[in-house]
Amino acid sequence: MGDPEPPEFGSLKEELEYWKEQAAKHQQSAEEAQEELQEFQQMSRDYEGELETELKQCEARNRELLSANNRLRMELENYKDKYETQHSEACRQISSLEGDLAETTAIRDHLHKYIRELEQANDDLERTKRSEVVEGH
Repeated sequence: MGDPEPPEFGSLKEELEYWKEQAAKHQQSAEEAQEELQEFQQMSRDYEGELETELKQCEARNRELLSANNRLRMELENYKDKYETQHSEACRQISSLEGDLAETTAIRDHLHKYIRELEQANDDLERTKRSEVVEGH
């Protein structure tokens, strides 16, 4: 605060009055600055309280999300395990069914061959019977 040089005084009373005014002005200025400081400090405390509350809420939300994330990870692992188990079982069943199909196909092919052989034998018997009937008449 660059106050100008004090003026020349005509009397001690004038000088005393001048310095009293200066002191009062500076006192008023100091009080205003103190009030502003207190107001600023109160606003800062209020804002700090709001930020603390918001931080606690964010931390709580973060804990909730981490917990949900862990739960979902465990759930995913369970689903993966179930999938692997079911996939293995399905592959085993497919393999078993393929074996059954191959066996059934082999039996069917054998039976078709056997039926053809029986039909052939039957045809041969019928021919022989007709020949005997024709020769016997």
